[in-house]
Amino acid sequence: MASRHFTINELNKAALNHFVCQPVSREMVSFLAEAAHNVVPCDSTLMPPSSSSKHQHLLPTPPRSSELRTIRDVDDILPTLEEFITQLVVSSNVQVLTLISTLVYLTRLKSKLQPMARGLRCSTCRIFLASLILAAKYLNDSPPKNKHRVKYNHINTDMYSFGFNRTEVNLMEKQLLFLLEWELRITEQDLYWELDSFLAPLRVRIAERHARKMRQLEEKMRKQEIDAVTTRCGGPVSFKGLPRARDYVHGGAPDGRPPVVLDLCIETET
Repeated sequence: MASRHFTINELNKAALNHFVCQPVSREMVSFLAEAAHNVVPCDSTLMPPSSSSKHQHLLPTPPRSSELRTIRDVDDILPTLEEFITQLVVSSNVQVLTLISTLVYLTRLKSKLQPMARGLRCSTCRIFLASLILAAKYLNDSPPKNKHRVKYNHINTDMYSFGFNRTEVNLMEKQLLFLLEWELRITEQDLYWELDSFLAPLRVRIAERHARKMRQLEEKMRKQEIDAVTTRCGGPVSFKGLPRARDYVHGGAPDGRPPVVLDLCIETET
């Protein structure tokens, strides 16, 4: 008979397989946005140099403080990180497994940054986009090219236009690879750890469903054993139609035979 209980690894694997088959939800997007926000504190008053800055494409590291610019009035309105992630999901049809794998890189990046590290106003968007690019390239044989990512990440509304050009996309990918020290491996244990809050309720439901199936299987096997015994005995045992003992003692058998005289063979003292 199959084991009555799953191991924790079996439960996690079953829960993860179920989770990645779900569509991307707002809860997932919010969870990813919070994880990206927690990577590094950001200065809400600073933006990177203008895209036309000289030698920007040659920068091997994030821009120096002297190259930063203060936010202008036209920069006041930018999309939230949730809106930016949603734009990427909708425009490029990101699969759940690729999307949630960015959590591994976000956590890994946070552990490698210096305590005094600070980001710019748009750093969380850059960090998430770079993590998504690396996750897609690590997990998929034919991921979108960076030139397509330029199209996918742009948001245009009546109030603002936001997005990163090809030079910026290439640079942020290189910077993240450098900061992660090319440590890109993603294991199932990594995903179990990052997604525990999502997998926990799934594990409970899977364990309950498995226990219910096992009970049904045991009942079915017990019934089959009873049926097998009955078959060997030539059918179920029935006492229907047999005379009762009191009929013999008091009034004779139902078929008219004389009553039975019971000799109890009891000796009494005289």
